[in-house]
Amino acid sequence: MELKDIQELMQVLKKEDLAEIKVRYGKVKLTLTNSETVNTVNNLAPAAKKEEKKVTKPALPVEEIIKSRNVGKIKLLSSKTGTVVKKGQILAKINTMGIDNEIKSTVNGILTEILVADGSAVDFAKELFKIEV
Repeated sequence: MELKDIQELMQVLKKEDLAEIKVRYGKVKLTLTNSETVNTVNNLAPAAKKEEKKVTKPALPVEEIIKSRNVGKIKLLSSKTGTVVKKGQILAKINTMGIDNEIKSTVNGILTEILVADGSAVDFAKELFKIEV
């Protein structure tokens, strides 16, 4: 493992806002910890506990974001905003090297937003749909 590899891991750690990354490369074991994330989590936890005791917040609508699991070209399947979707319903297909991979709804709810255009290229973990639960 070279310094360049470690620097790339550090960039991923900050970009994805992760608290920690553990890597094993042969006999080398490396643990990278994001001190900014740890401090933020530690600072927010006591404040959150105090607010919960004082004020009961009204329930906000919960939103589930469906992300792509691979890269390729997306084909939307009769998906329109405002449509009621069921868990397991196929919302789109991503064509990767001639193979279609289905994108299914993970929850029951209402499709509130389509975040990609039909026929566009999508990256791994790109947000595709928002579903209000």
